[in-house]
Amino acid sequence: MIKQCILIASALMVGVFSSSLMAHEGHEHDSVVAQLQVTHAQVREFLPATKASVAYFSIKNHSNVPATLTKATIDGLGRVEIHEHVHADGMMKMQKVESLLIKAHQQLDFKPGSYHLMVFEPQEPLKVGQDRKLTLYFEDGNRVFTNAKVVSLASQAESVKASKDHSHH
Repeated sequence: MIKQCILIASALMVGVFSSSLMAHEGHEHDSVVAQLQVTHAQVREFLPATKASVAYFSIKNHSNVPATLTKATIDGLGRVEIHEHVHADGMMKMQKVESLLIKAHQQLDFKPGSYHLMVFEPQEPLKVGQDRKLTLYFEDGNRVFTNAKVVSLASQAESVKASKDHSHH
C-alpha cells in the first residue's frame, strides 16, 4: 500500500513539474537547452461584442543559454499572437512580434503596457475560473506547457494594481 502511494505521489510530482518546464518530446539534444518556467499565466475572458482578448504571464530562463519564443497557443482559441507596446512618434502603439529572445537568467513579464499575448477566435466562451492549456513554442523545437487561469477584467485590473503597489519590494 505504501509502495503504491509513493508511486502515485511520484507520478503526480512529475506531472506538476512537467507542466511548467521544458518538454523534450520526440527529439534529442546535443547541447545544453534552456530551462524555462512560466508563472502567473492568465487569460482574460472576452468582453461582450469584442473580437480579441489578452493573456499575461511571467517566464524565467533559469539556464545559461538564451531561448527564442516563436509562437503560443491556448486551448479553445483559434489564434494567439505575441505582441508588444512601443512608443512611436510620441504615441503608444501595439505591434505583433514574430519572435522574442529570452536571455540566460532573464525573466520577462507579459503585462499591460509591455509584452502580452493577443487572443482571438474563441471556439467556445471563456468562463472565469477555467484553466486553459497554454503552450509556448521555441525556435529550437522545444515547448513549455502550463495552465492559464481565465479571469475577469475586474480581477485582472486588481492583480495589476496589486503588483504595482508591491513593486517597491
